Amino acid sequence: MGLTCSDLDQIAEVAVGLTRQSRPIIKKYFRQQPEISQKADKSPVTAADEGVERKLREEIFRIFPQHSIIGEEYAQSEGNSPYTWVIDPIDGTRAFSCGNPLFGTLIAVLHEDKPVFGLIDLPVLGQTWVGVEGRVSTLNGQQVRTADVQQLNTARITTTSELALGDDVHRFSTLAQKSKVVHYGGDCANYAHLASGWCDIVAESNLSCYDIMATIPIIKGAGGCISQWDGSPILLNNYDGTALATATQDLHAQAITLLMGDNHV
Repeated sequence: MGLTCSDLDQIAEVAVGLTRQSRPIIKKYFRQQPEISQKADKSPVTAADEGVERKLREEIFRIFPQHSIIGEEYAQSEGNSPYTWVIDPIDGTRAFSCGNPLFGTLIAVLHEDKPVFGLIDLPVLGQTWVGVEGRVSTLNGQQVRTADVQQLNTARITTTSELALGDDVHRFSTLAQKSKVVHYGGDCANYAHLASGWCDIVAESNLSCYDIMATIPIIKGAGGCISQWDGSPILLNNYDGTALATATQDLHAQAITLLMGDNHV
């Protein structure tokens, strides 16, 4: 089954509408001392994470019963359609649980494993970035573009935390030392901010597919580049957990050279 403009229009309309379902649940728990549990991988989870994902799945199944769904909190649901929804109900649960508004809901739609739609919703800030294949990305309906930064020594680089980078922290540091500004924190907001031209590089590792798929159409639709650290595409299968997003192609090439150079640890 081929991808059509009408398919994309319907998917975009439904996905943006899902934020009207997720925001009230998130706001019910935000800064209300929600109980925090630990998953098997030691990452935190709250009732808000679980409640949002349940609601999103319910709505997606109601409208697209044949589509597949991959989410962070619950098992994959297999459909018989070429479309797969990839959702992260709260990307940045640590920020959420600490009362920091820089967390978001991520919704991606893949057609035969290729991301063709992405949404980053920052509910507390009332900001929604949308990327649709073949179209310019938007923030609250207004078109956005990445910054025209060509050189590392003028670039602003962000990552969520050194702890999240794990064994890749030394490789990141090699890149960061060549950049003009380095900022830690932000989770999915970093990718949204890059699409709007507010930062120039995002480099992360140890990610899962639901952490990154939604960002891909948004970054590309804003004129930026996004790949694994070695420059290969981010795909649902054989994903190595790294992500490099940049404002321009020249910046992307320079960043890959450093990340994959002799300083590889």
